[in-house]
Amino acid sequence: MMMPRARRTGLASLAARFIRDRRAASAVEFALLMAPFFFLLLGVTQVGILFMAQSALDTGVVRTAETLRADFSNGTGVLPNAGQLKTSVYSSAGALVSNDASLAVEIRQFSSLTSSAVPIVDGTVDYGSTTSTLVLRAQSSVVTLAPGLSGLSTITSSALVRREGT
Repeated sequence: MMMPRARRTGLASLAARFIRDRRAASAVEFALLMAPFFFLLLGVTQVGILFMAQSALDTGVVRTAETLRADFSNGTGVLPNAGQLKTSVYSSAGALVSNDASLAVEIRQFSSLTSSAVPIVDGTVDYGSTTSTLVLRAQSSVVTLAPGLSGLSTITSSALVRREGT
């Protein structure tokens, strides 16, 4: 003869029903996996923004260096001041680089860079002599969306140009 099973009551019954119930399993799995995927998506987006901003700043610096080189070759004799250099880099760079206090642009003689750790000082203009090799450098900050990536918020770019003629 079969004995009737004792009916569970209270907390044990609730736990047993919860373990057997599969109706909300997908929702629980989604909730557990959503946060890591969201942060992964945010990180990928941030890296994409950094690459695009770096490319934009590189474009602005290279185009400004090309303009300087053409001016040196043509012998126009007009050497742009710090504000004009900054405006030239900004106008060639595009929307991801802003023309505010976060954008620093300098031009100096290559020989004045004694080590690789010379900081960029906004407004430094040193054209040297008529045969100097010049370094045009720019630095800007980028908006950081992803937590933990704030150390990647500064981008820099540089270009060499030889001064001839003026």
